[in-house]
Amino acid sequence: MSTSLLYLLIPVGVGAGIYLIRKLRELQWGWVRNNFSLRGKVYIVTGSNTGLGYETAKALVARQATVIMACRNMEKASHAIAKIRQKTSEGELIPLELDLASFESIHKFAAEIKAKYPTFDCLINNAGLAMQTPQYTKENYEVHFGVNHLGHFLLVDLLKDNIKNNSARVVVVSSKMHEKNAKVDFENLGKWVDRARGDRFNNLYNNSKLMNFYFARELYKKGYDAHVLCPGLCHTDFFRDYNPKWYHYVLFSPVVWLMLRSAKQGAQNIIHCATENINTAEKNPATGYYIANVKQTKSKVAFDDLVSERLWKESVREINEHKK
Repeated sequence: MSTSLLYLLIPVGVGAGIYLIRKLRELQWGWVRNNFSLRGKVYIVTGSNTGLGYETAKALVARQATVIMACRNMEKASHAIAKIRQKTSEGELIPLELDLASFESIHKFAAEIKAKYPTFDCLINNAGLAMQTPQYTKENYEVHFGVNHLGHFLLVDLLKDNIKNNSARVVVVSSKMHEKNAKVDFENLGKWVDRARGDRFNNLYNNSKLMNFYFARELYKKGYDAHVLCPGLCHTDFFRDYNPKWYHYVLFSPVVWLMLRSAKQGAQNIIHCATENINTAEKNPATGYYIANVKQTKSKVAFDDLVSERLWKESVREINEHKK
């Protein structure tokens, strides 16, 4: 074999190997295989104009569902609907304004749901964010706590009678990052806390994802049909606040290509929870199970019922504080 041919075959072989690994990982991550009609079903999806929420809305409406797209930006919601309609004419897409960083907006949205769409089958708490610099909600909570946790907590509280009357599912999008140096910091709840020097985790984000899990646990314990999940690390605009440099793309693109899921693949876990996941006495949020790779997975966290109950009470206190 000539040297020039060998130089050609080596990169081809490496490329083929990487491609095969990627495809094997996609199979491991899992896909929702059921495609039964969802005609007559109504789903509320927060943050559905982009990323995971967009892919979730697109998949549900393609199965003839009615999807209420709860979005902060109505112009972006309209663009998202136009894109989805290029793919499918099935179902119904209803954009409604919802800013989870504003209690006023959440109250207005919930009132509109109660008035126009009181009978729904599933509320998908998907919207979330991760920030590098201090940012705050209208009520002056740092945004990881205020949006990722408390905004959804208030939304569920306002719609609780509808949820109970409809026996609706409540889907909570958490993250495996709830296992990474996360805690419920009651002393600094809702406050911005700078990272320690050398800390590679966004602890405020991780903490909010742990709160999401605790929220789902308490919902389940209180009799709600609650489901919690990790979509996996996905290629979306979720980390738009991180502003990576050009050389980060060069250095990490091979790793990213191997490890990062598409938004469509990550959304499979949300779709599974919204349409067919079944909690059992052994495997449910209260016992520390969540959906990852489209199957029940045991969290590594040793959940504390006292923390769970205190977080619920503190959250109730915070949302009631702003009723005054």
